[in-house]
Amino acid sequence: MQSLRKKSPSQVLKKGYSDEEVQHIYELGRLSLENGNLRRAETIFKGLTEVAPEYWQGWLAMAVMQAQSSKLEEAADSARRALVIEPEAAEAMILLASIYLTLGDYNLAGTHLGEIGDLIESGLTTNPHIIRLYRLQLTRYESR
Repeated sequence: MQSLRKKSPSQVLKKGYSDEEVQHIYELGRLSLENGNLRRAETIFKGLTEVAPEYWQGWLAMAVMQAQSSKLEEAADSARRALVIEPEAAEAMILLASIYLTLGDYNLAGTHLGEIGDLIESGLTTNPHIIRLYRLQLTRYESR
């Protein structure tokens, strides 16, 4: 997992948490999400996004949790927040594309799929999981 952005003094430390503590909170929330405990994951990720609003992975995790809870509009909002913080987060882009496809917004889905395609072509995204998800979502998009 990527570390917190270092463009300015850590906003996290201003709220009394070290970057390592934020990472541990994130891992706890992720474990809850993976175990299907959505209520606990939601509580953890809401707290995480409050104490570390610049931690894009927290917003992405919140988006995943919201999508699994069928709160697609909220999930899209959280994924967009992650992208504001980390504009080249392919994980957030692929999640947004999937959400928009589910909501039937093919224009926005296509926009995000195009951006991911550009990242893949330029070599900035090499994660095989992202590439596979991109291909799956592109197939969904093309078969609409």
